[in-house]
Amino acid sequence: MALLFSKVTVTAGNDAASFLVDGIPREYDDLEDMDEFDDFLKYISEETEVLVHAEAYLYGDGEANEASYSDILWFSSRLKSGNSFLTDYCESIEEVNFRFTWSPDELFGMEIE
Repeated sequence: MALLFSKVTVTAGNDAASFLVDGIPREYDDLEDMDEFDDFLKYISEETEVLVHAEAYLYGDGEANEASYSDILWFSSRLKSGNSFLTDYCESIEEVNFRFTWSPDELFGMEIE
């Protein structure tokens, strides 16, 4: 069984963050409610465009299944101990780019006027 996951980099202005997620995010809704993503957005103080770059990987062989939360934690620890984990043990299968406009008012469920 192969585990499918992505390394996601989000950028807004001069700020950026990278983290791992299960599956392949293709739009904002695919990242919504993920802790690292939400943490990044909460520090944006004005309406801005957010760029998302996702690099999808498979770890292992066979039929692909989305990585579990515990798999993501393990992959993250491997990345912290050595940056070559993705290139040495994983197969890069796809890259996805998208963008969206974010407003801090959205944190509180308000509409922008």
